[in-house]
Amino acid sequence: MPLDILKPDWGLADRNSVRKTGSTVALVAALAVYAAAAEETPLARDDGNTPSANYATLTPTTSSALPAADGAIRMATYSVYPAYTIRRTAPEVRLQFSVADERGQLVTNLTASDFRIFDNQSAVHQIRQFSHLEDLPLQLGLLLDVSDSVQKAVSHEKLATQYFVQNVLRPETDRAFLMAFGRDVRLWQPSTAEPTKLSQALQGIQQLGYATNLYDGLFAACFRQFPLAETPGLAQRVVVLFSDGEDTGSLHSMTDVITLAQRNEIQIYAISVHARQKLSPGDAVLQRLAGETGGQFFVAGADQEFPAIFAEMEQQMRTQYYVSFRPEHETPGFHALRLEMTGPQKLHVRARQGYYFEAP
Repeated sequence: MPLDILKPDWGLADRNSVRKTGSTVALVAALAVYAAAAEETPLARDDGNTPSANYATLTPTTSSALPAADGAIRMATYSVYPAYTIRRTAPEVRLQFSVADERGQLVTNLTASDFRIFDNQSAVHQIRQFSHLEDLPLQLGLLLDVSDSVQKAVSHEKLATQYFVQNVLRPETDRAFLMAFGRDVRLWQPSTAEPTKLSQALQGIQQLGYATNLYDGLFAACFRQFPLAETPGLAQRVVVLFSDGEDTGSLHSMTDVITLAQRNEIQIYAISVHARQKLSPGDAVLQRLAGETGGQFFVAGADQEFPAIFAEMEQQMRTQYYVSFRPEHETPGFHALRLEMTGPQKLHVRARQGYYFEAP
């Protein structure tokens, strides 16, 4: 059975305000996959060359089947969109953002009167909640580009990821999953709070084809790997991407990725490993992915720069302002967001640049 990485149906409601009701559809698809298992190559297997038997490969063009019905159900969630039922009592937009001064230092003493929010160019008149959150727990996705275009940088990416796991991840509060992409997208370690599992999986990552399907990798990371947010503001959702920003064959586009990340309240932090004086064509791509989702883009010129980069990144991820408000105009579709500071000081705001409203 071919596995299609489908483009999103933006008519669906936001994940944080809906309940899945498509279990019947997923089960039917799962049984169909299971029935063909005897003639297909298993998708999840332990071949002795990988630290975990729980990895899965997401490939747009290859045929795969799962050796058990429960695996088939998991596979069906990638290839079949479930039906959704909207559950809304009152529409509300949630937004987390950080503010830095001209030197890049975080500003943590702002109040609700220090900024204005514009929703599709209309000023928001009533903010329901405002708070400054510190020491936030993190829900992380670590995504590595292991395609041929970054072959020389893969060892540096692994070193950076290992440092991140050992020095940023807090097992008592944080969780992270590990994925890699080239031509294919593979989940090497499901979400875990154990750094040892992530480190072991990291050592087993191998090159996944000569193409670079960056957008497919990001889409897969944002689509199913993050748990649904039961209570707003309790954790920060972040994808940490190591890549040169090049894409040569994805079925998804940059717009697909940004839209999905904005819908699911996921920030993208991107790191490219190359000489600072060298201009990389992919830097603009990574800058846009980070900028429109509320994250940040970094360039690492040498391995010695990783500690400083991750210290700054962690401070931004764990220290956020949180606001919620009702849309000024409850029109379905994309709403552009803009935060404007009211004081004379020049400050830089990092926040996602829009959200999607579904009519009740």
